[in-house]
Amino acid sequence: MKIAPSMLASKPENYVHDVQILEKANVEWFHIDVLDGTFTDTYAFPVEHLEIINNATDFPMDIHLMTNHAIESLPKYIEAGGDMLTAHVEAVNPRKYIDAVKKHDKMVGLAINPDTPLSSIIDYIDELDRILVMTVVPGKGGQSLIVDCLDKVEQLRKIRANNNLGFDIQVDGGVKKENIKLVNNAGADIAVAGTSIFNSENSIQNNIQALMDAVR
Repeated sequence: MKIAPSMLASKPENYVHDVQILEKANVEWFHIDVLDGTFTDTYAFPVEHLEIINNATDFPMDIHLMTNHAIESLPKYIEAGGDMLTAHVEAVNPRKYIDAVKKHDKMVGLAINPDTPLSSIIDYIDELDRILVMTVVPGKGGQSLIVDCLDKVEQLRKIRANNNLGFDIQVDGGVKKENIKLVNNAGADIAVAGTSIFNSENSIQNNIQALMDAVR
């Protein structure tokens, strides 16, 4: 399993420092949560913040658009360094969104909230590079993982295997060392972690290592 650090749990004044540490800590890309105050009540990660991170690293940027205006915001987040763009099926027309991302020749993903069924994305599943299963209600960090959501991960794993598909399965929300093995055993390829990496008395490197050790 791969760990994707959510930079939402970092602080703007620490971005460059944290990125430099993360580059040496067995991560392969950075997860950027964009909240514009419409899909959720909170606002976070203006494009200027992504630019700071992108200018500090050559690692890919995984952009998670928690917004009702994902298609309209695509150009500016791609220009700022977005490599993988994931929007919520609850907030976009999937057909239009997939086509819009592919016109930019970028990887495309769809996210589903805890109460959203897999049937909402099943018609597009063979066109996706990534499916993001939310295990908390979107909007703020530090929530507890909703274990029942891992049933969707298990279902996606079976669908992928039975149909010889190649999408990644990503879990986002409440991941920590005490539950990451459940996430891994359900079949997730990627676990997004924020507060369990950044908000701790231990170092970033030690926190990531603790997550990896907990999977074994």
